[in-house]
Amino acid sequence: MPHERIRDLCREFKLPAIAEGYQALADEAARSSRSYSDFLLSLLQKEAAQRAARSKEMMLRTAAFPVVKTLEAFDEKVTSIDRTLLSELATLAFIDRKENILLLGPSGVGKTHLAIALGYLATQKRIRTRFITVADLLLQLESAKQTNQLELYFKRVINANKLLILDEFGYIKLNEEQANLFFQIVNKRYETGSIIITSNLPFTQWKEVLNHDEALTAAILDRLIHHSHILNIQGESYRLMQKRKAGVL
Repeated sequence: MPHERIRDLCREFKLPAIAEGYQALADEAARSSRSYSDFLLSLLQKEAAQRAARSKEMMLRTAAFPVVKTLEAFDEKVTSIDRTLLSELATLAFIDRKENILLLGPSGVGKTHLAIALGYLATQKRIRTRFITVADLLLQLESAKQTNQLELYFKRVINANKLLILDEFGYIKLNEEQANLFFQIVNKRYETGSIIITSNLPFTQWKEVLNHDEALTAAILDRLIHHSHILNIQGESYRLMQKRKAGVL
């Protein structure tokens, strides 16, 4: 039967959207006396739309966000932030230019929210993105080094993604080996891919996290800041504000 043969060929050529929707589109084309070219175009458009949707879903899944956050849900009224710069960053042009974003400020003011929101926008543009906390990153790096798979980890995780989001820098102090591994990440990404880093510490205190190594800290900051957008976010903690509204505090 022609219908069965069409479905078989669609499966062979990996065209699931056409296999699923060609009959309805063919019926509609017959009723409206559409040309063969218009019918073929509608089939290809349906396949392209479904492939784009699947690609976005895969990008979102592999990004490994703990939750999905959006810029629309970010309450700019409770924090001081450069809205013009935020609107510019939302275009994602910084990724094409391989620039970094450094989100600095106290706990609870929305640094992680903004980082995830920008990462989510990137996944919806089908840009390979990876989110990871610095604590988890160091655990994975140390594990990879112990099993002689460090270069493979750099290739598959650090270098494979156009946007790398490192959350919560400054919450744990790094030993000498960890600080050197962190430098390797920044060095490998320098002018080759974008990094978003969130931190509760000003740059003057990064040395305390990086094993009090002044030379290493200077080298890291030099590479991060060279092509970067720095957002110093100030305001009341969202979490404390919500508890106050609920009467807990």
